[in-house]
Amino acid sequence: MSDIHGIVRLNLDLSPELNQILEELATKIGTSKSDVLRQAITLMQIMVIAKEETKKLGVPEANQLIANEIIFSSEQPKPHPLDTFMERLGPWEDERTAEEIVKEIYDSRTISNNDISL
Repeated sequence: MSDIHGIVRLNLDLSPELNQILEELATKIGTSKSDVLRQAITLMQIMVIAKEETKKLGVPEANQLIANEIIFSSEQPKPHPLDTFMERLGPWEDERTAEEIVKEIYDSRTISNNDISL
C-alpha cells in the first residue's frame, strides 16, 4: 500500500528480542525504528553489491586493522517444508465433501478378532 507521496507502508512481525534490539539501536543513534531499518537495508544493499563485485566488507579499528569481517552467506534460504511438500505433491483434489471423505474413512475401518500373543 502506498500513499500519494509514493511511500510504501509495511507491516512487520518481529520477535520480542529483535524488537528490543531495534529499539536500543534507535535510542543509541537518536532516530526512529523505521530509520534504523532503512539504514539496515542500505547496509545490506552495500554488502550484496560488494559480494557481486567479489569484494569484502569489514569493520576497521582506529589503526585500520580489520576488526570484524562481514561475511554474506551465499546460501539460499531453505524453503519451508510445507512449501516443498505442496510443490512436490500439490493440493488435495477431490470432488467429495469433507463429510463424505470422513464417512468413507470410517466405513472402511475393519475390526479384527484375531488373537495376538506376544
